[in-house]
Amino acid sequence: MQPKQMRQDLDVLTGLGAALGNQIMGQHHVLPQVVEALQDGELGLTDPDRPKGTFLFLGPTGVGKTELTLAFTRHLFGEDHLVRLDMSEFQNQESVGVLLGRNENEVGLIAKRFAAVQGQGTLLLDEIEKAHPRVLDLLLQILDAARVTMANGDTLDLSEFYVVCTSNIAASAMLNARHSVRSTLVRFVESQAQAQLRPEVFARFQTVSVFDRLEYDVQLEIAQHLLDREIFNQRSRSEIKISYDPKLVPFLTGQGVHPRLGVRPLRGCIERFVRRALRENLLGGGKSEIHLTPIEPQ
Repeated sequence: MQPKQMRQDLDVLTGLGAALGNQIMGQHHVLPQVVEALQDGELGLTDPDRPKGTFLFLGPTGVGKTELTLAFTRHLFGEDHLVRLDMSEFQNQESVGVLLGRNENEVGLIAKRFAAVQGQGTLLLDEIEKAHPRVLDLLLQILDAARVTMANGDTLDLSEFYVVCTSNIAASAMLNARHSVRSTLVRFVESQAQAQLRPEVFARFQTVSVFDRLEYDVQLEIAQHLLDREIFNQRSRSEIKISYDPKLVPFLTGQGVHPRLGVRPLRGCIERFVRRALRENLLGGGKSEIHLTPIEPQ
């Protein structure tokens, strides 16, 4: 039997690991299994009656679960091919009607979101543990058969999509387990996910990945990357030369990394810092060069 038609240029697929590795830091143990699953999907080696790949990403907030999903979707299809739903908004039984439509004359939210995507991409369900059990039943249908029927009778085909669910299950245990053996911690997190999501749902995911808590050196690396990117973007918009003190990176790391939210607030912290310096410079006469330094506490 011949595999399904390949959907991507080989260069895109062979460069996938390097592309994701440049964007996702501190989770290198996760990337190989994710890259292999994506390559299988794009080479047409997967079951045609299921999604091209199904992933459950476990770990604390702000460690790269959603960012990895965004990165591989952007690399393979473009960012506009991501359908993202926050499961914290679907915690009651009425959520099913919102997603599928409440009657034959109503278009459900899933159909509306997919109408803007051209036949392929990624469905991202954030914080899946917060979804109502009936919503999990819908997920089970999608994972099993890559199809879901709307209230109006239309059937949505997801066989050309990847399905990613993220979860913070056992996140507090991961944040507090500084000296635990990783393999033991992974088994604990997976067992907790299996119990909360139900074994029949957990078993349908082809790839289950546990993301680590980010150590300080990784936080610094991420801050450096985000700072350099923001400065590059700003240089492309103006002729102002921007440099910075090396002490700025640990300063911004301390300002932007949250004990519970991880590095999620860091991007906004860095953008505000750089843009404030540029704004003050432009409003104060517009020097051709600025040098960014840490702001000492008052």
